[in-house]
Amino acid sequence: MPKSHSWFFYLCAIEGAAAIAALLSIPSEGGRLSPARLALAVFIAAIAILWIYLGLHRPDILDRFARPVYLTTCVLVSLFLCLALFLLRYLNPEGLLSTYQRLSPLLWYLLLLSIQFSFLFLLSYYGLHPTNLASRKPVYLSALIAFSFLLFILILISLTRLGLTPDPAYWSEPGVPMPGWGVALALIGGLGVLLLVYSGRERALDLSLPLAIYLLAFVIWLSVPVDVLAHSFYMPMDPPTFQPFPYSDAGYYDQMAHSLLIGHPYQGQIPTRPLYIFLVAVLHLLFGENYRNIIVGQTVVLALIPVIFYFLGKKLHSRAAGVIVALFFIFRELTTLLISSNTRVSNTKTLLVDLPTLMLLILACLFALRWLEQKDWKNAFLAGGTFGLLLLLRTQSLLILPFILLAALLTLGWKKKSFYLLSSFFFLALFITIAPWLIHNYLQTGELAFDARFQYATIASQYAYSGYLETGGFDPEGKGLVRILIEFALKDPGFVFGFISNHFLATQVNALLALPLIKASNGIFEPINLYWMSWDGNLEWYNLLLLIFYLALIALGLGSAWRRWRWVGLLPLGFSAGYALATAVGRFSGWRYDLPADWVWYFYLGIGLAELFQQAALLFGTPPPAERSEGVVFARVQTKRALPQLLLFASLFALLGALPWLGEKIASPRYSDQSPEYIEGSLASLSNAPTRDEIETFLSQPDSLLVTGRAVYPRFFSKDNGLASTRPWPAYAIRDYPRMGFLLINQSSASMVFPTKRISEFPHAADAIILGCQRENYVEVRLVAFPELDTLYPGASLTEACSP
Repeated sequence: MPKSHSWFFYLCAIEGAAAIAALLSIPSEGGRLSPARLALAVFIAAIAILWIYLGLHRPDILDRFARPVYLTTCVLVSLFLCLALFLLRYLNPEGLLSTYQRLSPLLWYLLLLSIQFSFLFLLSYYGLHPTNLASRKPVYLSALIAFSFLLFILILISLTRLGLTPDPAYWSEPGVPMPGWGVALALIGGLGVLLLVYSGRERALDLSLPLAIYLLAFVIWLSVPVDVLAHSFYMPMDPPTFQPFPYSDAGYYDQMAHSLLIGHPYQGQIPTRPLYIFLVAVLHLLFGENYRNIIVGQTVVLALIPVIFYFLGKKLHSRAAGVIVALFFIFRELTTLLISSNTRVSNTKTLLVDLPTLMLLILACLFALRWLEQKDWKNAFLAGGTFGLLLLLRTQSLLILPFILLAALLTLGWKKKSFYLLSSFFFLALFITIAPWLIHNYLQTGELAFDARFQYATIASQYAYSGYLETGGFDPEGKGLVRILIEFALKDPGFVFGFISNHFLATQVNALLALPLIKASNGIFEPINLYWMSWDGNLEWYNLLLLIFYLALIALGLGSAWRRWRWVGLLPLGFSAGYALATAVGRFSGWRYDLPADWVWYFYLGIGLAELFQQAALLFGTPPPAERSEGVVFARVQTKRALPQLLLFASLFALLGALPWLGEKIASPRYSDQSPEYIEGSLASLSNAPTRDEIETFLSQPDSLLVTGRAVYPRFFSKDNGLASTRPWPAYAIRDYPRMGFLLINQSSASMVFPTKRISEFPHAADAIILGCQRENYVEVRLVAFPELDTLYPGASLTEACSP
């Protein structure tokens, strides 16, 4: 420790004086210092005097502290002090605020000292090697270009307000940001993994890290009780069952899954998201109608997402980058779960397709990256097959395809045979995967339709000046969706380009806002500050500076990826941009629709942080791991024939693509006989049932109805209550009388409204017979019976006429 470090101790003394000034500036009761505060000031002053003494008289004993063990101690003390400050401030803000105000100057001073001594010991033991950073100059240049571009986009958005100006069509709030403490833990995790890598324990990490990430995600997400869905938009928990029944889009997928289970596949329609519907049906086969267990089963699958993120980050940069990105996602999802009942979100506990889409999207990205790295047909085939499965979840993902082909073209070269050969394997697998579903739809409709017709109507209805999903009057007049969109775009190209660019940039802004901002927090056990729900497009100056800092780190991640991989390093950006463009073309942005695209900026931020760690190690004389110190060396194209492997992969993807079709054979048809005679006989055989004469008299009037099917999702509502949404299901719409609302599923699905003043033991997913009156968009139930339970619930008298 040379004498030139005397300035270090003088700096510590000056910082001590600043801590004393901060302590004494805190207002006190009665205008007098308390003995406790005076003692703290004296203690800090004694430490400051010690630093002055050490600056004037450097004892030789200090040289002994420049050792790894003392460096580690300083780091651990820093972490402990950070935790102490955090808990003291946010564990009980009301009860501990006064204590925090008086102790924080000392604790912040000790934290600053521990950090400074960590760097001093690093400098003394390892020395400083700034010349080593010369090897990273290409990364800096690439990062500077990326930062300039990102800053230009930020300025463009600020000036034009594109991405910030609400569109009259489907415009929603940003997604849930990750917590600040989650970012800190992710950094600690990444740094810990980096230290283990430098210690030569790569093999153990390769075996343990993916499993540890999976288990961490699974345990943390399931630790959040299902009760968070009590007021969720998609799975509200209402009496009499208090089960997290799905609703809205989630209810659509679950209804279609039930249609497979009762032998009326997809209710005779071409469904949307067929692969996810099949997954939900399988979960029902495994767990029955217990939605809590179904959620556990879905979490088993979705906990693979952070694992795939880990492998993607590891492939593009390092294990540390993979761990940081995986932890980012885990802690963001934890926050999303905690506020399920306060925001419109999609999470691992809701039966929605957004997270499964994200999982297949990043998996396809990983295989595509391996394809362009190794230039082999296997990964090209795996990428194409996975992308085909992605289309069975979200058809609009097709707009990612041009970005994949562009990356392949720029990497392989358009003059090389490998580009055409490997791209052929990609498209072959893609076609094999989606062909079964296209064939199924052609046999059913005579057209090569890929998705439900109402999906096309939804998109087409957005291409209007009013916007917002007005599909009721939609009439395609024999035109295809593409033709409708092109005709409107040619009619007013400026308008179309305006809303597409607006929604596309909104997705990018929302993705950046997935990173935490400086906002007030009420405490660990207090409700989370939902600041993004009312965000008006403006930022405080300090948050704007924070976003620019984020952009710098993201640019460093982009620069590092470019330096190592060139165009392949930008492949995740292409996947995210392609999906964001698809939602923008459909005139959607925000909310859960961004989930498959809004990961890209925190992904590259994680790479940037890992690169920063490696450069810090390089500055102190430790080079990066050998396998990542140089650019990628691509493998040669494999020319050896591997027909058996090709047939195996082809069979696998054909089977996976055919699962929605094969799912139609899960069960034999039920409720096929809807004849009045058959249903009357079943109803009359029950205890306390009406006589056949009473039933026939009721059915003789207009609008009367007798039907059987599976009763699902019973919810009781008191007067003037219901599920509030833009287009509520008629069964759950707000009405001026108490009632039970449920759905009846057979060859179709119908909303049932059963006027009653009591909450009964109403079963879910039981065979039911309904006697009621057909209203405009629902059935007013006069009697509901459950033959297998020998239970009957009467409503209004059957002698009352159906006509209002």
